[in-house]
Amino acid sequence: MKKTLLALAFSVFSAYSQSLVTLEISADASGTIPIGVVMFQPTQDSEPFGDAEPWRIIAVDLDFTGDFSVKKLNPDDLKDARKLAEEQVSMYVAGDYHVKGDTMILNAHLYDSGTHKQLYSKTYSFHKNEHRNIAHAFSGEIHKALLGLDGPYESKIAYVERSSDGSKNISVCDYDGQNKRRVTRGGISVMPSFFTDKQTILYVAYDNGKPDIYSINLQSGAKKTIMATRKVESSPNYSDITGRILYASSKGGNMEVYSIDKSIENDQRLTVNPPAISTAPNWSPNGHRIAFVSDRVGSPQIYTMDRTGGDVQRLTFGGTWHDSPSFSPDGSKIAYTAQRNGRNMIAINSVEGEDEELLTVEVIGTQEYPSWSPDGSYIIFTHKHDGRSDIAAIRLKDKRVIKITNSGVAEQSKCSGI
Repeated sequence: MKKTLLALAFSVFSAYSQSLVTLEISADASGTIPIGVVMFQPTQDSEPFGDAEPWRIIAVDLDFTGDFSVKKLNPDDLKDARKLAEEQVSMYVAGDYHVKGDTMILNAHLYDSGTHKQLYSKTYSFHKNEHRNIAHAFSGEIHKALLGLDGPYESKIAYVERSSDGSKNISVCDYDGQNKRRVTRGGISVMPSFFTDKQTILYVAYDNGKPDIYSINLQSGAKKTIMATRKVESSPNYSDITGRILYASSKGGNMEVYSIDKSIENDQRLTVNPPAISTAPNWSPNGHRIAFVSDRVGSPQIYTMDRTGGDVQRLTFGGTWHDSPSFSPDGSKIAYTAQRNGRNMIAINSVEGEDEELLTVEVIGTQEYPSWSPDGSYIIFTHKHDGRSDIAAIRLKDKRVIKITNSGVAEQSKCSGI
């Protein structure tokens, strides 16, 4: 057992009083921190709420990334010092809730297991239908307080769902696959990615019989044409840092990578390599580099270039086919689809191309379209097996695969920021 001392700033008892608490946290050899989550209790006069209680969501959240090892506890367990010692939890989450009509009040707390001293406390008042969002928010507060980093719990996933009538539509869900809702209806809509915030999505649709790029606002449903020519447009990817949209287009006669302002002005062609194609561009987090796919050496390989199209560097050399590059949130690695022995799988590599690792080589079926979680702890991807296609995640810490969707018709997923 490894011991780690963390000096943590916690809001104690209210949002207005803060104290610095030095807490000794026990973690296993992999750095996973055991934490208890106690069944939240309804107040005496609360109306019944159902099975989707906030404490259950918090327990799933904290267990998801692999940074915590969650121990579910009953309130009576808190009276048993031996039980807490056996579970090796140095802290626990507990709370209560009150439901009246459409309003829910949630009191959530973090405690030291040894002293039962309250380390962090937050009270939320909200419409009861928002209970998942509020639970995710509290999980994020705990994650940041204990690890100093934002967790992924308030992020979203956009993905494509196939329908029995042959249409493909964009859907959005929480990071864990819950709160799903369909964004587009009918026709063919593919290649979603998040635009300026979590409320707007860029995607490719065949509304006019050919692929063009559109945006759609998730709240209002307002749709806007981003790029539509007489040729093919694909693979939109936006950077908040640069304020520009990357995309691929054949409008110049050959499939090449372009960049345009979010105001749809100042269009720039970044690659010029006929007859080879260049596509699937992806911004680095700092906006300095762009990863993309090109078959300029005969087979699709991953390359990077600067934001003006210069300083082109080849990343992959092995295998016969690569696609869908995705920068890690810290910009140090790139994930991509790699074909090995006729099977697609997810690989990661350093940005220098010197450290390739096949992440899903032990996973059955095929894996495609990687996208990093906003905290960099896992990668989501399309998992195909036995005629089904779903979104799954693989944790970087222990290579555990977690299923996110279970519809059998989901593919092409992208994570949002937090």
